[in-house]
Amino acid sequence: MKSLSLFSICLLGLAACSETVSETTGTFTARGETYPTITRQFQRADGSTYSRMTIQVGAERVSCIPGNRADCETALIDTYNRDRSNF
Repeated sequence: MKSLSLFSICLLGLAACSETVSETTGTFTARGETYPTITRQFQRADGSTYSRMTIQVGAERVSCIPGNRADCETALIDTYNRDRSNF
């Protein structure tokens, strides 16, 4: 839970210094399931850009690096494991 809070704070800090320049929808398939996605490209004040992909998993969303399949699959697995531990 601490790491999620720390990640949220860092993400908010980055978002405060950047502007969304594009947004595209798509899908991500893993473990035989297809999930809707939104990929956003952000531009920092210095002109550099970065992207994040948000995957909708049921009522939750997970974020990962677009084009990095291992990162996205790990985010999905972490969500699955976290949900299972609540039962």
